[in-house]
Amino acid sequence: MTAGNNEMPGADMAVELGLAAAAADVKIGSVPVEGILAGGRRIRNRRRTVVGALALASVVALGSGAMAGLNGFAGSGSTAQALPAGGSGGALPLVPGAEASAVPGAAATTTATGVRDPLKPVRVMIGQGTVDGKEWQLWEALWPVAPQGQAYAQAVAVWEERHAVDPSIEKPTEAFVQQYWQPTEDVVNTYATLDGVRQKYDRQGSYPAPGHLDPRMANTFSGGVLGPSAKSGTPGPLPIRLAVLAIGPDVGKVVVNWSDGGVAEPKPVVVEDSPYRMVVVPERVGLKVTAWHFFDKNGVALPDAGTRLLSE
Repeated sequence: MTAGNNEMPGADMAVELGLAAAAADVKIGSVPVEGILAGGRRIRNRRRTVVGALALASVVALGSGAMAGLNGFAGSGSTAQALPAGGSGGALPLVPGAEASAVPGAAATTTATGVRDPLKPVRVMIGQGTVDGKEWQLWEALWPVAPQGQAYAQAVAVWEERHAVDPSIEKPTEAFVQQYWQPTEDVVNTYATLDGVRQKYDRQGSYPAPGHLDPRMANTFSGGVLGPSAKSGTPGPLPIRLAVLAIGPDVGKVVVNWSDGGVAEPKPVVVEDSPYRMVVVPERVGLKVTAWHFFDKNGVALPDAGTRLLSE
C-alpha cells in the first residue's frame, strides 16, 4: 500500500513519517504539516482536526524499531551552529509569566508540588543554536492530560498562546474538544523562538501520558524536519532546518554521520515525565547527513527504515 504527498495550503512544517512497509497518507487540517506517511505495525494513528486552523494531531506511533524519515526541503543558505548545553544566552520571556532557561533540557515552568496540573504546562528547551548571528531555541510545552471537565479550559489556554502569535488560528469549540478528548494523552506544543521572539508555524500534538505508553512502542522513534519549505515558498518558523525526533524510553543512543566524515551523538532531552525524549539536530551549511544510526539500551542496532533526514 502506497500513498502520495498531499500538499496543504500554508504548510511550513513538514513531517513525513516513512516506513519500509505499508504507508497511508493523513491530512491534518491547516496546521503547518504537509503530509504524514505512516505504516508498518501501527499501534495508534489518530487524526484530530479542529474547526479552522487549530489542529490537535496525535503523535503517530510507528512499528517497533522503525525510524521516521523526511524528504528535506532546500534550506535558505543561512549558516547554523549548535550550542552546547549550558551555552551563552540569558533568560528570554516566551509567554507572560514564563521564564526561559538557556540550558537545553531545563524546564522553564514546573509545578512546585510535583502534581500534574493540566492548566500549567512544563516548558523545556529541546534545542538551541545560532543562525546569521541570531539565537534560535526550540521549545516543547507539555500540558498534562486533562480530566474531561477541564479539557476545554486546557484547549483554550493552548489556543490563547498560539493565537497571540498567529491570529489566524481559530478558537476551538467545546463540542469538538469534548468529542475528541483523549484521557491517556498529554498535549504537546512545539514552537521556536528567534532572539527570544516566539515564531509562527508551531506544531501541536500529543504524546502518551506517563504509564500509558504501549510497551511495544518503547524502542520506537519518529520525527521530521522543521524549517523553510521550498514547496510552498514560505519561510517557516526558522531560517534553518532542524531534524526533530521523539524517541522511546528504550532507545539508548542516536548517532549521526555527516558528509565531511564527522560523527555526532546528540543528547536526548527529557520533557518532564513524558515517556518520549527529544533529539534535535540542526543542518550544517554545505553538508548532508549520510547516515542515521539508532541503538537500544544494550547497544543493539535498531533498523532505520531508510531515514533521510537532512540528507538532501
